[in-house]
Amino acid sequence: MSANIKQNILESTAYKNFRAVLSSVFHYLHKKFLWGAFRKIDEKFFKFLFVGFLNTVVSYMLYAFFVAIGLIPNLALFFQYILGVLWNFKTTGVIVFKNHNNKLIFKFIGTYIITFSINSLFLNLLAVKIGLNEYLSQAILVLPVAVLSFLLFKFWVFKE
Repeated sequence: MSANIKQNILESTAYKNFRAVLSSVFHYLHKKFLWGAFRKIDEKFFKFLFVGFLNTVVSYMLYAFFVAIGLIPNLALFFQYILGVLWNFKTTGVIVFKNHNNKLIFKFIGTYIITFSINSLFLNLLAVKIGLNEYLSQAILVLPVAVLSFLLFKFWVFKE
């Protein structure tokens, strides 16, 4: 039954129109926005950043929901991470890489483990060993970790 519902949604005119509008917006922003300033950046990376922003908003909303229903913050964070990774897997796979293969979830989770480990290692290096402020240290690492995540997703998880 759920397969029929999913198939009906994917074949619906509204869904196709939504995807067409979203694709046009991405293409416009990538090729024309700020006089084509983003043209040199892989369009998939541009979509990846957008989806990352969307995923961050959804993850925070999940966390806030779990806290609002009475869970302690750490338990709310735990459930938010589980649901967030599943949400991120689908949005990253479908919107960025146009891939619907659910068998790739384990590689996707592996990428999260790898990037978390590298982020943690460099955060420790910058904040503890070098003595930079913790906030500045993580701010410095956001873009390199995002690039690493994108490369692992593109060439390992959702490789074409």
